[in-house]
Amino acid sequence: MTLTDHQLLEQITLGGRAQDKATAALYKSYGTPLLRFFVSQGVSRDDALDVLQDVFMKIVKQAKSYSGQGTAKSWIWQVARNGVIDFLRKRGRLGAVEALFDDAGWGRIEGDHASEAAPAVEVTPDECVAQGLNAFAAQEPDRAYALSLALGDLSIEAIGEQIGRTTSATKVYLFQCRKKFAPYIQRCLELLND
Repeated sequence: MTLTDHQLLEQITLGGRAQDKATAALYKSYGTPLLRFFVSQGVSRDDALDVLQDVFMKIVKQAKSYSGQGTAKSWIWQVARNGVIDFLRKRGRLGAVEALFDDAGWGRIEGDHASEAAPAVEVTPDECVAQGLNAFAAQEPDRAYALSLALGDLSIEAIGEQIGRTTSATKVYLFQCRKKFAPYIQRCLELLND
C-alpha cells in the first residue's frame, strides 16, 4: 500500500523505523524534482545536494508543524523554497532577501494586487521575481508548486504526473497558473523597462 504525502509526514512524526521509511519514501518522490528546482534557482549541482540534505532535515524536524491546511506536497515545496532562499542568503546571492515578505507581510496581500503590496526597495529583476514567487506561493501554494516544476527541466507529462493531471489538463492548468502569477511580477517587468 502506497502512503500519501500527508500520511508520510504523519509517519515521520512517529520517529524510529516509521520515520526512516517515510523519509526514504519522500526522498524517492521528491529528491530529483527538488534538485532540479534548486539548480534552476542558480545553485550548483554540488551545493544543490547540500541544500537537499538540509531541506530533508527540516522536513523531518518540522513535520509536526504541518497542519493539514493545503496539500502536503505544497508544504514540502514551501520548505524547499525557504531552504534555497536561506542558502542563497548565506552565500550573498540574494541581496534583498530582507525585503521578502515575513509572515505578517503575507496577510497584507489581498486579491490580485500582490505587486502593489511589494516593499519599495531597490531590487534586481531576479530578486523581484523571487519575491513575487514567494508571495504567490503564500497565496496559491498548489499553483506555485506547478510553476516551480515548470521552471525545471520536467516535461509536461512529468509535471502532470506530479500534480495528478492528464497532459492536456496540465497544459491548461499551467496556463492558468501563469495568468494568476502575472500580477505578482508586474513590478518586475517595469524594472526591466527602466
